[in-house]
Amino acid sequence: MRDTTASRRSSSKLAAEEEIELRRARGELSCAECKRLKLKCDKKVPCSSCVRRGCPTVCPHGSLKNSQGSRSILTDTDGLHQKVFEMSQRIRQLEDALRLLQSSLSSEKHPLLRNDLLSIKYGPEQQLSVPSDSVEDPLAEPVEAFGTLTIGDGGESRYLGASAGSETLLSTESEPEDHPSREQAIPELLNNLAAMFPVGSRCPTGPKTFENAMRMLLLRLPDRPRAWTLCQSFLEQASWLFRPMTKEELMEDIMNPIYAAKEEHENPQLEVNSKVSPHKLSILYSIFALASIVDLTLPAFNEEGAHYHHCSRAALALRSIFDSPMVETVQAILFMAYYCSNSAQRYKRDSVWILVSLGSKLAQRRRYSCRTDRDPARWNMDATMAERRRTLFWEIYSADVFHSLALGRPPSIDIAYVDCGLPKAQGDSDTEHQFWNWKYQFTRKIFDSVLELTLGARSTDYKAILEVDRKVRETPMPPALDVFLASDHDNMSLNVYMKGGYLAMIRSITMLYIHKNFFARALIDHPAEPLASPYATSFLASARSASALIRSAATHISRFPDYCLRWWNLWVHIFSAAMIVGSIVTRAPSSSMAPAAFTELGIAVDLFDHGAKSSQRIKTVRVKKACL
Repeated sequence: MRDTTASRRSSSKLAAEEEIELRRARGELSCAECKRLKLKCDKKVPCSSCVRRGCPTVCPHGSLKNSQGSRSILTDTDGLHQKVFEMSQRIRQLEDALRLLQSSLSSEKHPLLRNDLLSIKYGPEQQLSVPSDSVEDPLAEPVEAFGTLTIGDGGESRYLGASAGSETLLSTESEPEDHPSREQAIPELLNNLAAMFPVGSRCPTGPKTFENAMRMLLLRLPDRPRAWTLCQSFLEQASWLFRPMTKEELMEDIMNPIYAAKEEHENPQLEVNSKVSPHKLSILYSIFALASIVDLTLPAFNEEGAHYHHCSRAALALRSIFDSPMVETVQAILFMAYYCSNSAQRYKRDSVWILVSLGSKLAQRRRYSCRTDRDPARWNMDATMAERRRTLFWEIYSADVFHSLALGRPPSIDIAYVDCGLPKAQGDSDTEHQFWNWKYQFTRKIFDSVLELTLGARSTDYKAILEVDRKVRETPMPPALDVFLASDHDNMSLNVYMKGGYLAMIRSITMLYIHKNFFARALIDHPAEPLASPYATSFLASARSASALIRSAATHISRFPDYCLRWWNLWVHIFSAAMIVGSIVTRAPSSSMAPAAFTELGIAVDLFDHGAKSSQRIKTVRVKKACL
């Protein structure tokens, strides 16, 4: 009986509560929250009191807890959340700016960028729920930078590594070697030998053919006055950037013995006693070819230079480059690579890289007579020979590194296995000493780090990129070669001026190798304003380096216009810099950097337009640039 009565009371209570809920929903009773706080309710749904207090969602049936229900509830909760979000975004931007500034000054983390302070912007609730070490630094994340794989119309593939730039597009195809007039002017035997290099191991028909070929090569040398003029042109105008051998070595060990043998072959009354290495003959022909490029009395990329290069290839094929290579073998290959990279349009950059790699491997052969990566002092060589070996090694290492970076390919020499010391000063002036010392030091300390970061198999840490950037910026220019600070640079010789210009430009070129991948990511991820990207440092560094490179090149071309038309590598880097500023103009036209980039692009276009009037090769580049 009692259970029945209790059940009836419970049912009546539920019915009464449901009736109250229905009446509140119809606006006949005050809402539950106004009743709890004893406030006057206008009986709307939601009522004005709940709306004013910021809790319209609980009206009319719900009510806040005592801890939530004070009269101090803010009235504009949505506006407050929006304000907190905007302030958090602003804090993130300031933290990014502080992080970039600190990275340019020091490798240490700024005290205000501690993990516990970085988590403040997430609010007290999220700060408690998120561990302090979960706030990651975006600059510390590994960055995957892949290269480029191109596939030609015939299905042939070509890989370019991460550091390879737009300038590699200039050498994707080789020009067919079709010069019937030149081949008719050169004996068939020499043509066959030239075609054999570098696969051929020895002259196939025996000693008689060897002697016959050597006689032909000696007789085709220019007369001694012309040879002397070519050697002087090479030493004064072509060897300012590289020196696989000194002037004394060229004259005493190469030119004089070869011309003594030439005179013996030309005079039938003299007995032929002089024995000349065919690889030394190849060196001399390559020097003549390089001198022909810089001979301003001849057209750029002339046939005389191509003729000398053809004979150099034939001489190099007369003796095996693989069996017991000598020092002159490495020198001959290096000189040939210099010519191919600066003149011969039919050679792709890949071919030059392979040629330099071949010379690098020959330089590491485990023979006392040739190996140059080990310091000569280990074998108690005389001082002169030791210095020649050191100079040769650092020249071929520099060429190997530079071509590897240009194509994004691994180098043939790992500096970790090298103990060859830097050569001592051999120049007569302080300028000479400063240039060669700076070049080799920069190659060893900076280029090696750039290779490891840009071409290594591991993902790149962006902080490591910024550290290498700092090293490049802190590398001072040699005072005697700073052409932009010198007051009398108009009176500088071509040799000194080009040395200073190269050192000024190589830092900008290095910065492009370091930053171009991250420049592209900033441009793609933040086209409206790339400076808002986490990689804004790389974007800014690339833009400024490209600008500096274009303006430096314009200064050099205005100073020595005829000579610069023949320095092919200069135009290659102008093209690369033009692609950087052109990308800013076309991909981020609303960026704050776009107006300055447009100005630099105009300068580069004017340079190519002017150069195309005098050089067919530069004209070809201008056409490719227009197509891109």
